[in-house]
Amino acid sequence: MSELMDLMKMTAICPIMADIEADSVVPAAQALVEGGLPVVEVLMRNGESLGNMARIARELPGVFLGAGSVLNVRMAEEVIGNGAKFVVMPGFSRKVVELCQSRNIPVLPGCVTATEIMMALEYGIEVVKFYPVYQMGGIEMLKQFNNGPFGNVRFVVTGGLNSKNFLPLVEYKNTFAAGGDWMFADENALKERNFKQITRNLRKSINDVLNLRAEQAAHAAR
Repeated sequence: MSELMDLMKMTAICPIMADIEADSVVPAAQALVEGGLPVVEVLMRNGESLGNMARIARELPGVFLGAGSVLNVRMAEEVIGNGAKFVVMPGFSRKVVELCQSRNIPVLPGCVTATEIMMALEYGIEVVKFYPVYQMGGIEMLKQFNNGPFGNVRFVVTGGLNSKNFLPLVEYKNTFAAGGDWMFADENALKERNFKQITRNLRKSINDVLNLRAEQAAHAAR
């Protein structure tokens, strides 16, 4: 868990795979590894998703593989059984949280209200998913939570993010990471099965984050 969190904290990016053909799954995940971020969240959107996740787990065991859009205990059991190393929910389910914690599987519940954040804190969870971030108020909403009763809570933000609009979000100090599929979508990389372009897209986004942080550090030192 600590290595996963260190990677995401360093890059502030969580790649997300949505709808993807089975024969592209492993090469696309490998492209992330070559781009410097061996982390991917596979959304459980359809009947192919579980098999796609299992392929990555089997062929690329070094990847920190997550399952997204997990809705209930049955789904959580399935994804854990097929290699998920972390679980992401769109909302909050006590039963799913309890299952994951009993299996020592990191779990990221979706929390967009004070009640949901309080529920997460009851389980010792201080990093939560905030989705859809811009529709739910963006950085100003996050600041309201952090400047109020939830100063230590950090957010993994998702929802319609691309290689441009994710940067203002990671500029905020309590944004832990931004999740999205832009590294697959930009330049039609995945659609055209241009896996080297996926690597280039990811590297560019990582460099953008590092440059942003360098600028922040330089500004703070003035």
